[in-house]
Amino acid sequence: MNVTTIKGLDKKVSRVVMGTGWFAPEFKTVIYDLLDRYVAAGGNVIDTGRFYNGGKSEAIITEWLNDRKNRDQLIIINKACHHYVDENNVHYPEKSRVKPEYITEDLEYSLQNMGVDYFDIYLLHRDDVNEPVSGLMDTLEKHHLEGKIKTYGMSNWSNERIQEAVSYCKSKGYTGIRVNSPSYSLATINKPRWVGTVYVDADYVQSSNEEGITILSWAAQSAGFFVPLWSSIDSEAPEDIKNAYFTEDNFKKLNRVIEVATKRGGGIEPVNVALAYVLHPRFNVFASIGPRNMHELESSLKALDIELTKQEIEYLELKTDKCV
Repeated sequence: MNVTTIKGLDKKVSRVVMGTGWFAPEFKTVIYDLLDRYVAAGGNVIDTGRFYNGGKSEAIITEWLNDRKNRDQLIIINKACHHYVDENNVHYPEKSRVKPEYITEDLEYSLQNMGVDYFDIYLLHRDDVNEPVSGLMDTLEKHHLEGKIKTYGMSNWSNERIQEAVSYCKSKGYTGIRVNSPSYSLATINKPRWVGTVYVDADYVQSSNEEGITILSWAAQSAGFFVPLWSSIDSEAPEDIKNAYFTEDNFKKLNRVIEVATKRGGGIEPVNVALAYVLHPRFNVFASIGPRNMHELESSLKALDIELTKQEIEYLELKTDKCV
């Protein structure tokens, strides 16, 4: 398993992260198999959140951790300040929870719920530009000093707000932001699938890296767009997928991903190439995947063996029409 480093953590971090947004106790057998295989392959990062699948994600991960007794070998990512999601996974985005008191509430809830003493990485799941960064950063640093979080950052924040938070942390002498989690993929997004989410490009990633911040990309495989699950802009698909991914440029990228995979051969699939783009060593990025079966997990792991050339990167980004 390829690894990267994050300031503040004493373990190397596997570059492919096990995303758990769909996890629930009713899928225990499949989830146990996936987690066991992921760890056996060298993976050591589990990404969850208080409101993932209405709280069911934390429950099944906790059960697995207790059965395997391997918490100290792993890096657990958790999150605060997501808008409320009920037990039926119904979202209420109209009510912002991006406030210092919700950081503390969510942290204490998840620590107790999962029966752990700390989280390795703790992220603010959403942003509210009307909320001053000062109180948010003060609270994260406080819990870091208490030993409840080893390192912290945010998810779905604009570059401008991140820079504001970075500057504030520097002025206070804080540990500061170490991880930033937007959606970074080969696709260019037309409309976000969910309220308050942020999709970014390579320039954004580079800006974060220059500040010493590692990128954790969610939806790094573009929700299956590059599998490919859809062959043309006229294909039938869920409305949110169409609104986000169905553009002429993205289907042009899809055709090029298929071409690169075919030329490389060796059983490489188009989606492997798309994930290899995200994991290319030009940036310090680790990527969250969300496999629902063993084939999808094994397919994602293939991307770790692919290092795209500069020419292939530019070809996939539509910057050139030639791929040597």
